[in-house]
Amino acid sequence: MTETYPQPVALSELLDQCGPGGSDHPVDLPQSWTQGRTAFGGLSGALAYHAASHIENDLPPLRSAQIAFTGPLFGTLTAETAMLRRGKSTAFVQSEIFGDKGMGLHCNFIFAAPRATEVKISDIDEPDFPPMPGEEDLHSGPPQFFTSNMEYVGKRIDTSTKTNRLTRWMRLKQRAGLDPIAEILCMCDSLPPSVMGLLDQNAMVSSMNWQVNIIAETLATDDGWWLIDSHTHHADHGASSQYMSIWNSRRELMATAMQSVAYYA
Repeated sequence: MTETYPQPVALSELLDQCGPGGSDHPVDLPQSWTQGRTAFGGLSGALAYHAASHIENDLPPLRSAQIAFTGPLFGTLTAETAMLRRGKSTAFVQSEIFGDKGMGLHCNFIFAAPRATEVKISDIDEPDFPPMPGEEDLHSGPPQFFTSNMEYVGKRIDTSTKTNRLTRWMRLKQRAGLDPIAEILCMCDSLPPSVMGLLDQNAMVSSMNWQVNIIAETLATDDGWWLIDSHTHHADHGASSQYMSIWNSRRELMATAMQSVAYYA
């Protein structure tokens, strides 16, 4: 018998359900947005950001996010937010996501207005940009996995080639009406941890902590494509550290990130 799955749910639909009022805005986690026994981390981060960004009406743009994956998230998800401090140009907002087994995500978001400055520097090495994807040869994941909501060329990771760096063009299938920050947070986590490029196919990994810094003032790309680059620069005693960056179709840097990843091999 062929197993059937519900119709895909767009990220924008899930964000519309989420709010800063905790249990007043529950989100039923669709199986199509899971990875293993938990919600996809990019979805969890986007939900937490969406709730935090609506705690007050006049918040400045998001500048930085600190995200801790404290446990598995499944079932009915709710967000709880708190304003930690509001200054003249900066706001610190705490946002936590709870599931059927309690808290699974703890975040601190920093919203900050731009300031005039004479000091400017950009010293980040560009990745090797693959060709922009065409409409042919696009792949997607199975319906019970979060990658069913995305498109990419080939495999997200090829375990036959040992490498500590993964670089892929990725995009959401349904992206109309999305807050670009929520889209960036979702897509920035769409690749496997890059340490998996050095491990056997069945090795287990788990992201523990994630720092994201928004670089660009305007987040935009063509046809939804974002280049995700992830580079493991250290791995030992079961913990790896990886640098990440996300670029648009014009090869402009949008955001940088860093993750701590536990691996079992």
